[in-house]
Amino acid sequence: MVDKAVAVLANLATIPEGRTAIGQEGRIPVLVEVVELGSARGKEYAAAALLQLCTNSSRFCIMVLQGGAVPPLVALSQSGTPRAKEKALLSYFRSQRHENAGRG
Repeated sequence: MVDKAVAVLANLATIPEGRTAIGQEGRIPVLVEVVELGSARGKEYAAAALLQLCTNSSRFCIMVLQGGAVPPLVALSQSGTPRAKEKALLSYFRSQRHENAGRG
């Protein structure tokens, strides 16, 4: 059931209204938790949702970083499924790019 719920969040993250709802309803910590503790499929979906959030909104990207997403994304990039590794690496590096851009 968790995997299905996270799959819905990943799909919602692909549209502006969905990203806004995820960010405003406090679902980012849930996605981070699934990346850290979820099933292989759940981790893929959660990483994909976080990637969408970071790619499309610097504000949500900051929330993802503040939510502690980097350590579990790095772990996922090392031990996840091939798709999860791809999503985790892209999310991690885009997060870093946004963080560095905010400092400049």
